Amino acid sequence: MKQLTIILSLIILLFSSCKKEENDDDNTVTDNTIKVSLTTKNNEQVDHWVYYSFDTKSEVSGIDSSNFQTSDKWDIAFHSRHVRLNGGTSGIGLAEAFDAGVVDWESITKEVESGYTKDVFEDDILYAGNGTTGPIMVGTDLNMVFENAFEFDANTHPPTYSANRNVYIFRTREGEYAKIMLNDYYNDKGESGYISFDYLLF
Repeated sequence: MKQLTIILSLIILLFSSCKKEENDDDNTVTDNTIKVSLTTKNNEQVDHWVYYSFDTKSEVSGIDSSNFQTSDKWDIAFHSRHVRLNGGTSGIGLAEAFDAGVVDWESITKEVESGYTKDVFEDDILYAGNGTTGPIMVGTDLNMVFENAFEFDANTHPPTYSANRNVYIFRTREGEYAKIMLNDYYNDKGESGYISFDYLLF
């Protein structure tokens, strides 16, 4: 009888320990950062941008040079190393950005109050070329805050790009705030023009 009591006590103790571990797991704070690896190549053709929506957490199709300024379906877009936001001259939204520099990702917990940059039309922006023409200079709408997001080395063939790993404070097209970091210009196969980035809505 004494042995049975000891065994029952051990079972209860073990069960209580397991329940505590389960509760501890339930209380673990999870990182809500969204990690994105775009699947559409963005540097094969002149004026071909890849558009992304924070609402749907996905790439947006059906947007091109004829309708990007009037569409409410996207927040951020990429062509080569350039970035476009749905605001300013690029869109009907409220999007704009602020460069917080090379800081710890976790240190940015809320939006800043001022210093944001809206999209503008810029002349003579280096675009990826197509066919035998190679790169060309054209005018386009973009956000100049991101122009140094990828360091560009023209001395290699083909040119190489590396992310500066800055953290940017981002106002979405609907006026919400997020932080974003551009991570890579290459996919897992080493192919260029496939942007990856992290973002977190505040």
